[in-house]
Amino acid sequence: MNEVKKLNKSTVSHNIRRMVSKSGFTIENIATELEVSERLIYYWLNGKRTPALENIYGLSQLFNISMESILA
Repeated sequence: MNEVKKLNKSTVSHNIRRMVSKSGFTIENIATELEVSERLIYYWLNGKRTPALENIYGLSQLFNISMESILA
């Protein structure tokens, strides 16, 4: 049986920061597209919270990447 990997919140935060900076989107643009608050996005960027599945999906669509690119 394969070992189940745990989600590394620091990695998720780092990946989101990297993708936001590469995308050219502002935090306000992303918040508007995902229908979340800017504060919530800052929480993700600082590793205080991890995005919910629906927001990970939204980020993957917005950045045109796989969901695993955000999580791994």
